Amino acid sequence: MILNCKIIKIEASECNIFKVFIKPDKCLNFKAGQYVLAYLDGKKLPFSIANCPTCNELIELHVGSSVKETAVKSISYFVDAFVNSDDIQIDAPHGNAWLREGSNSPLLLIAGGTGLSYINSILSNCVNRNLPRSIYVYWGVNNIDLLYADTQLKTLSSDFSNVKYVPVLENFDNSWYGKKGNVIDAIIEDFCDLSDFDIYVCGPQGMTYSVREKLTSLKKANADKMFADAFAYM
Repeated sequence: MILNCKIIKIEASECNIFKVFIKPDKCLNFKAGQYVLAYLDGKKLPFSIANCPTCNELIELHVGSSVKETAVKSISYFVDAFVNSDDIQIDAPHGNAWLREGSNSPLLLIAGGTGLSYINSILSNCVNRNLPRSIYVYWGVNNIDLLYADTQLKTLSSDFSNVKYVPVLENFDNSWYGKKGNVIDAIIEDFCDLSDFDIYVCGPQGMTYSVREKLTSLKKANADKMFADAFAYM
């Protein structure tokens, strides 16, 4: 579905990750874990929907990228549209890696960088609906400055006993006492058997590929219970 949208607000973090809130001209019905294609300067770029499907008057997108040029161009386009009150177009919803709500299996949600936006939609949906499943959120970033939603996730894990949040830093100093290194290695260290888990993944393609390969071979993860839109291109 093609929708015309207004940008309502843009929030910037210290690490140059931007939360862009857009209001479609029609209500967008989507599933937790789906994404939009935004028409930006003649190109269609994918952005995961970060908010819960039950709160869909505004669509929240997290804009940032390991490819700096792509991130700068995207946020510049959104800012220009916001300042000039221009409409933008999106094509939505897309994606088959949405939350399987009929399952009672524990959840392992794995994010790399701004892949957290996809994970955030699934996590928000679970807690808003009071789903009783155990939920483990592992978020891997390069350094502490990129943990732009750290406070929010710590609050959720404090408020909901079934949610455990684990941030993982690849680069750190002596002040960091949390998990260190690669997010996949942290998961391998923490779990013995993932055969019963539903696993949802979003991040750089190399990370996503490694998650499937390593967790199925080393931790008995069931490939049929692993979900990521990137899997369709592998």
